[in-house]
Amino acid sequence: MINAVFICADIYVLLHDDILLIFVSRDVVEALAGKFIEDIWIFYLYGYIIRRSIALKTLKQKRARRRSNKRMLRDLVRDKLLTIMNTKAYTQFNPEQLLTLEHELKVYMKSGDSALTEGNYFFLMEMLFYVLVYRSQDVDAQVIYNTLRDRLGESSYKMVIMKATLLQINGDDKGAIEFLENLLEEDLEYETNFVTYVSIAKKLIAIKASSKSLNQEAILKELMALTDKFPLDTELWWYASEIYFEMGQFEKTRYCLEQVLCITPFNYACFAKLSETLYYEALRSKKQVKAELLGKALNNALRSVELSELYLKGWALVNVISREMGRSKQDDLVKLSQSKLKEISKKSNNEDKITAKLILNKI
Repeated sequence: MINAVFICADIYVLLHDDILLIFVSRDVVEALAGKFIEDIWIFYLYGYIIRRSIALKTLKQKRARRRSNKRMLRDLVRDKLLTIMNTKAYTQFNPEQLLTLEHELKVYMKSGDSALTEGNYFFLMEMLFYVLVYRSQDVDAQVIYNTLRDRLGESSYKMVIMKATLLQINGDDKGAIEFLENLLEEDLEYETNFVTYVSIAKKLIAIKASSKSLNQEAILKELMALTDKFPLDTELWWYASEIYFEMGQFEKTRYCLEQVLCITPFNYACFAKLSETLYYEALRSKKQVKAELLGKALNNALRSVELSELYLKGWALVNVISREMGRSKQDDLVKLSQSKLKEISKKSNNEDKITAKLILNKI
């Protein structure tokens, strides 16, 4: 005769021929099926109910830990992707990194993360759109745009910029320019939200520059007009600095970069760019001025690696500028920069590893 008795919510104890049999409920069996059992989990015990109960509790704790670890991993992935989006780091990714990012985004977006807010969902979809554009996946990018348009409409400035981007990548630069110009002149002439206006204005300048419809002087004129209205926009100053640098106008380049640093004082990439600018300016200056400019260039390069310890460009500049100043190979800074370049060649990303090795071979 079998006597069944509950000892907790999901465990039965059966007594049969003086042998205790313990098995879990149907729900738990189904949950564990394929992992820990085949048909049903039955333990033949001789009075060790407490020990087996402890084992079952331990199993539940392990399952809880696994669920917790999955949540933690999902949280880390979400934070990573949002950081890439907010910093726009993906705009500097190489093709291999973009492919990896595209895969990570698609997998994460399908994971059903309940902690992802609606706003952050749209941010990540926006990043996926541009990643697809950079990878020349025009059709997939159009699908993302259509999805967002159906949810958000077309009036958002981000949707406007996406639409202009699609026109641009489909070879209709003129149509994209006319679309944005009409929007700025008619609908946004008295726009009180400066983010909307300046974002669309920057996109318009970028399209004009890529389509060669404006020369560098004309682009700079439009950029400077925007900086008068929006002096705290670092992208405007940075873009202007790049054009001045290409034109060899290093003093104006310096001024633009200094404006960026006033707004973002911990921008290590900007310190390195300022160092590079001072270095090239020094090379074409007279001896006394050259020494002063090289000293400033070295200080800015050192500041960049102070903020980012393994920043390749920063250490390369420290090495090059130090040798230009006449420092020997035994100089502390020269040896330190070589040591850091060797470290980068071993432990950084593949692109930096290759570049660091090339620099080391030349020095």
